[in-house]
Amino acid sequence: MASRITIYGTKGDKDTERLRREMRVLSMNYNFEDIKKNPAAIVRLAEQTDGSSVYPKVEVELSETDGFVVLANPDASTLRRTLFSESVFGITSYWI
Repeated sequence: MASRITIYGTKGDKDTERLRREMRVLSMNYNFEDIKKNPAAIVRLAEQTDGSSVYPKVEVELSETDGFVVLANPDASTLRRTLFSESVFGITSYWI
């Protein structure tokens, strides 16, 4: 099953690895696009967003409507709030 979460970044990058670690802490499945190995992912994301060059980015598919939200290098609390608000995980998921 494909995840509703995709992280766009570079393997080994400090901020990318921080986000990937946060997803493991939350026991969340996610897709990972290495933007160095797959530059087409950058083009697709830039066409659908403001084209900001800040990476890593986290794309979360919306739960109630078509579309997605993109977070540019979010901190842990912003990421968690977004995942909760989009019903990706519930409050009990976080506390377990």
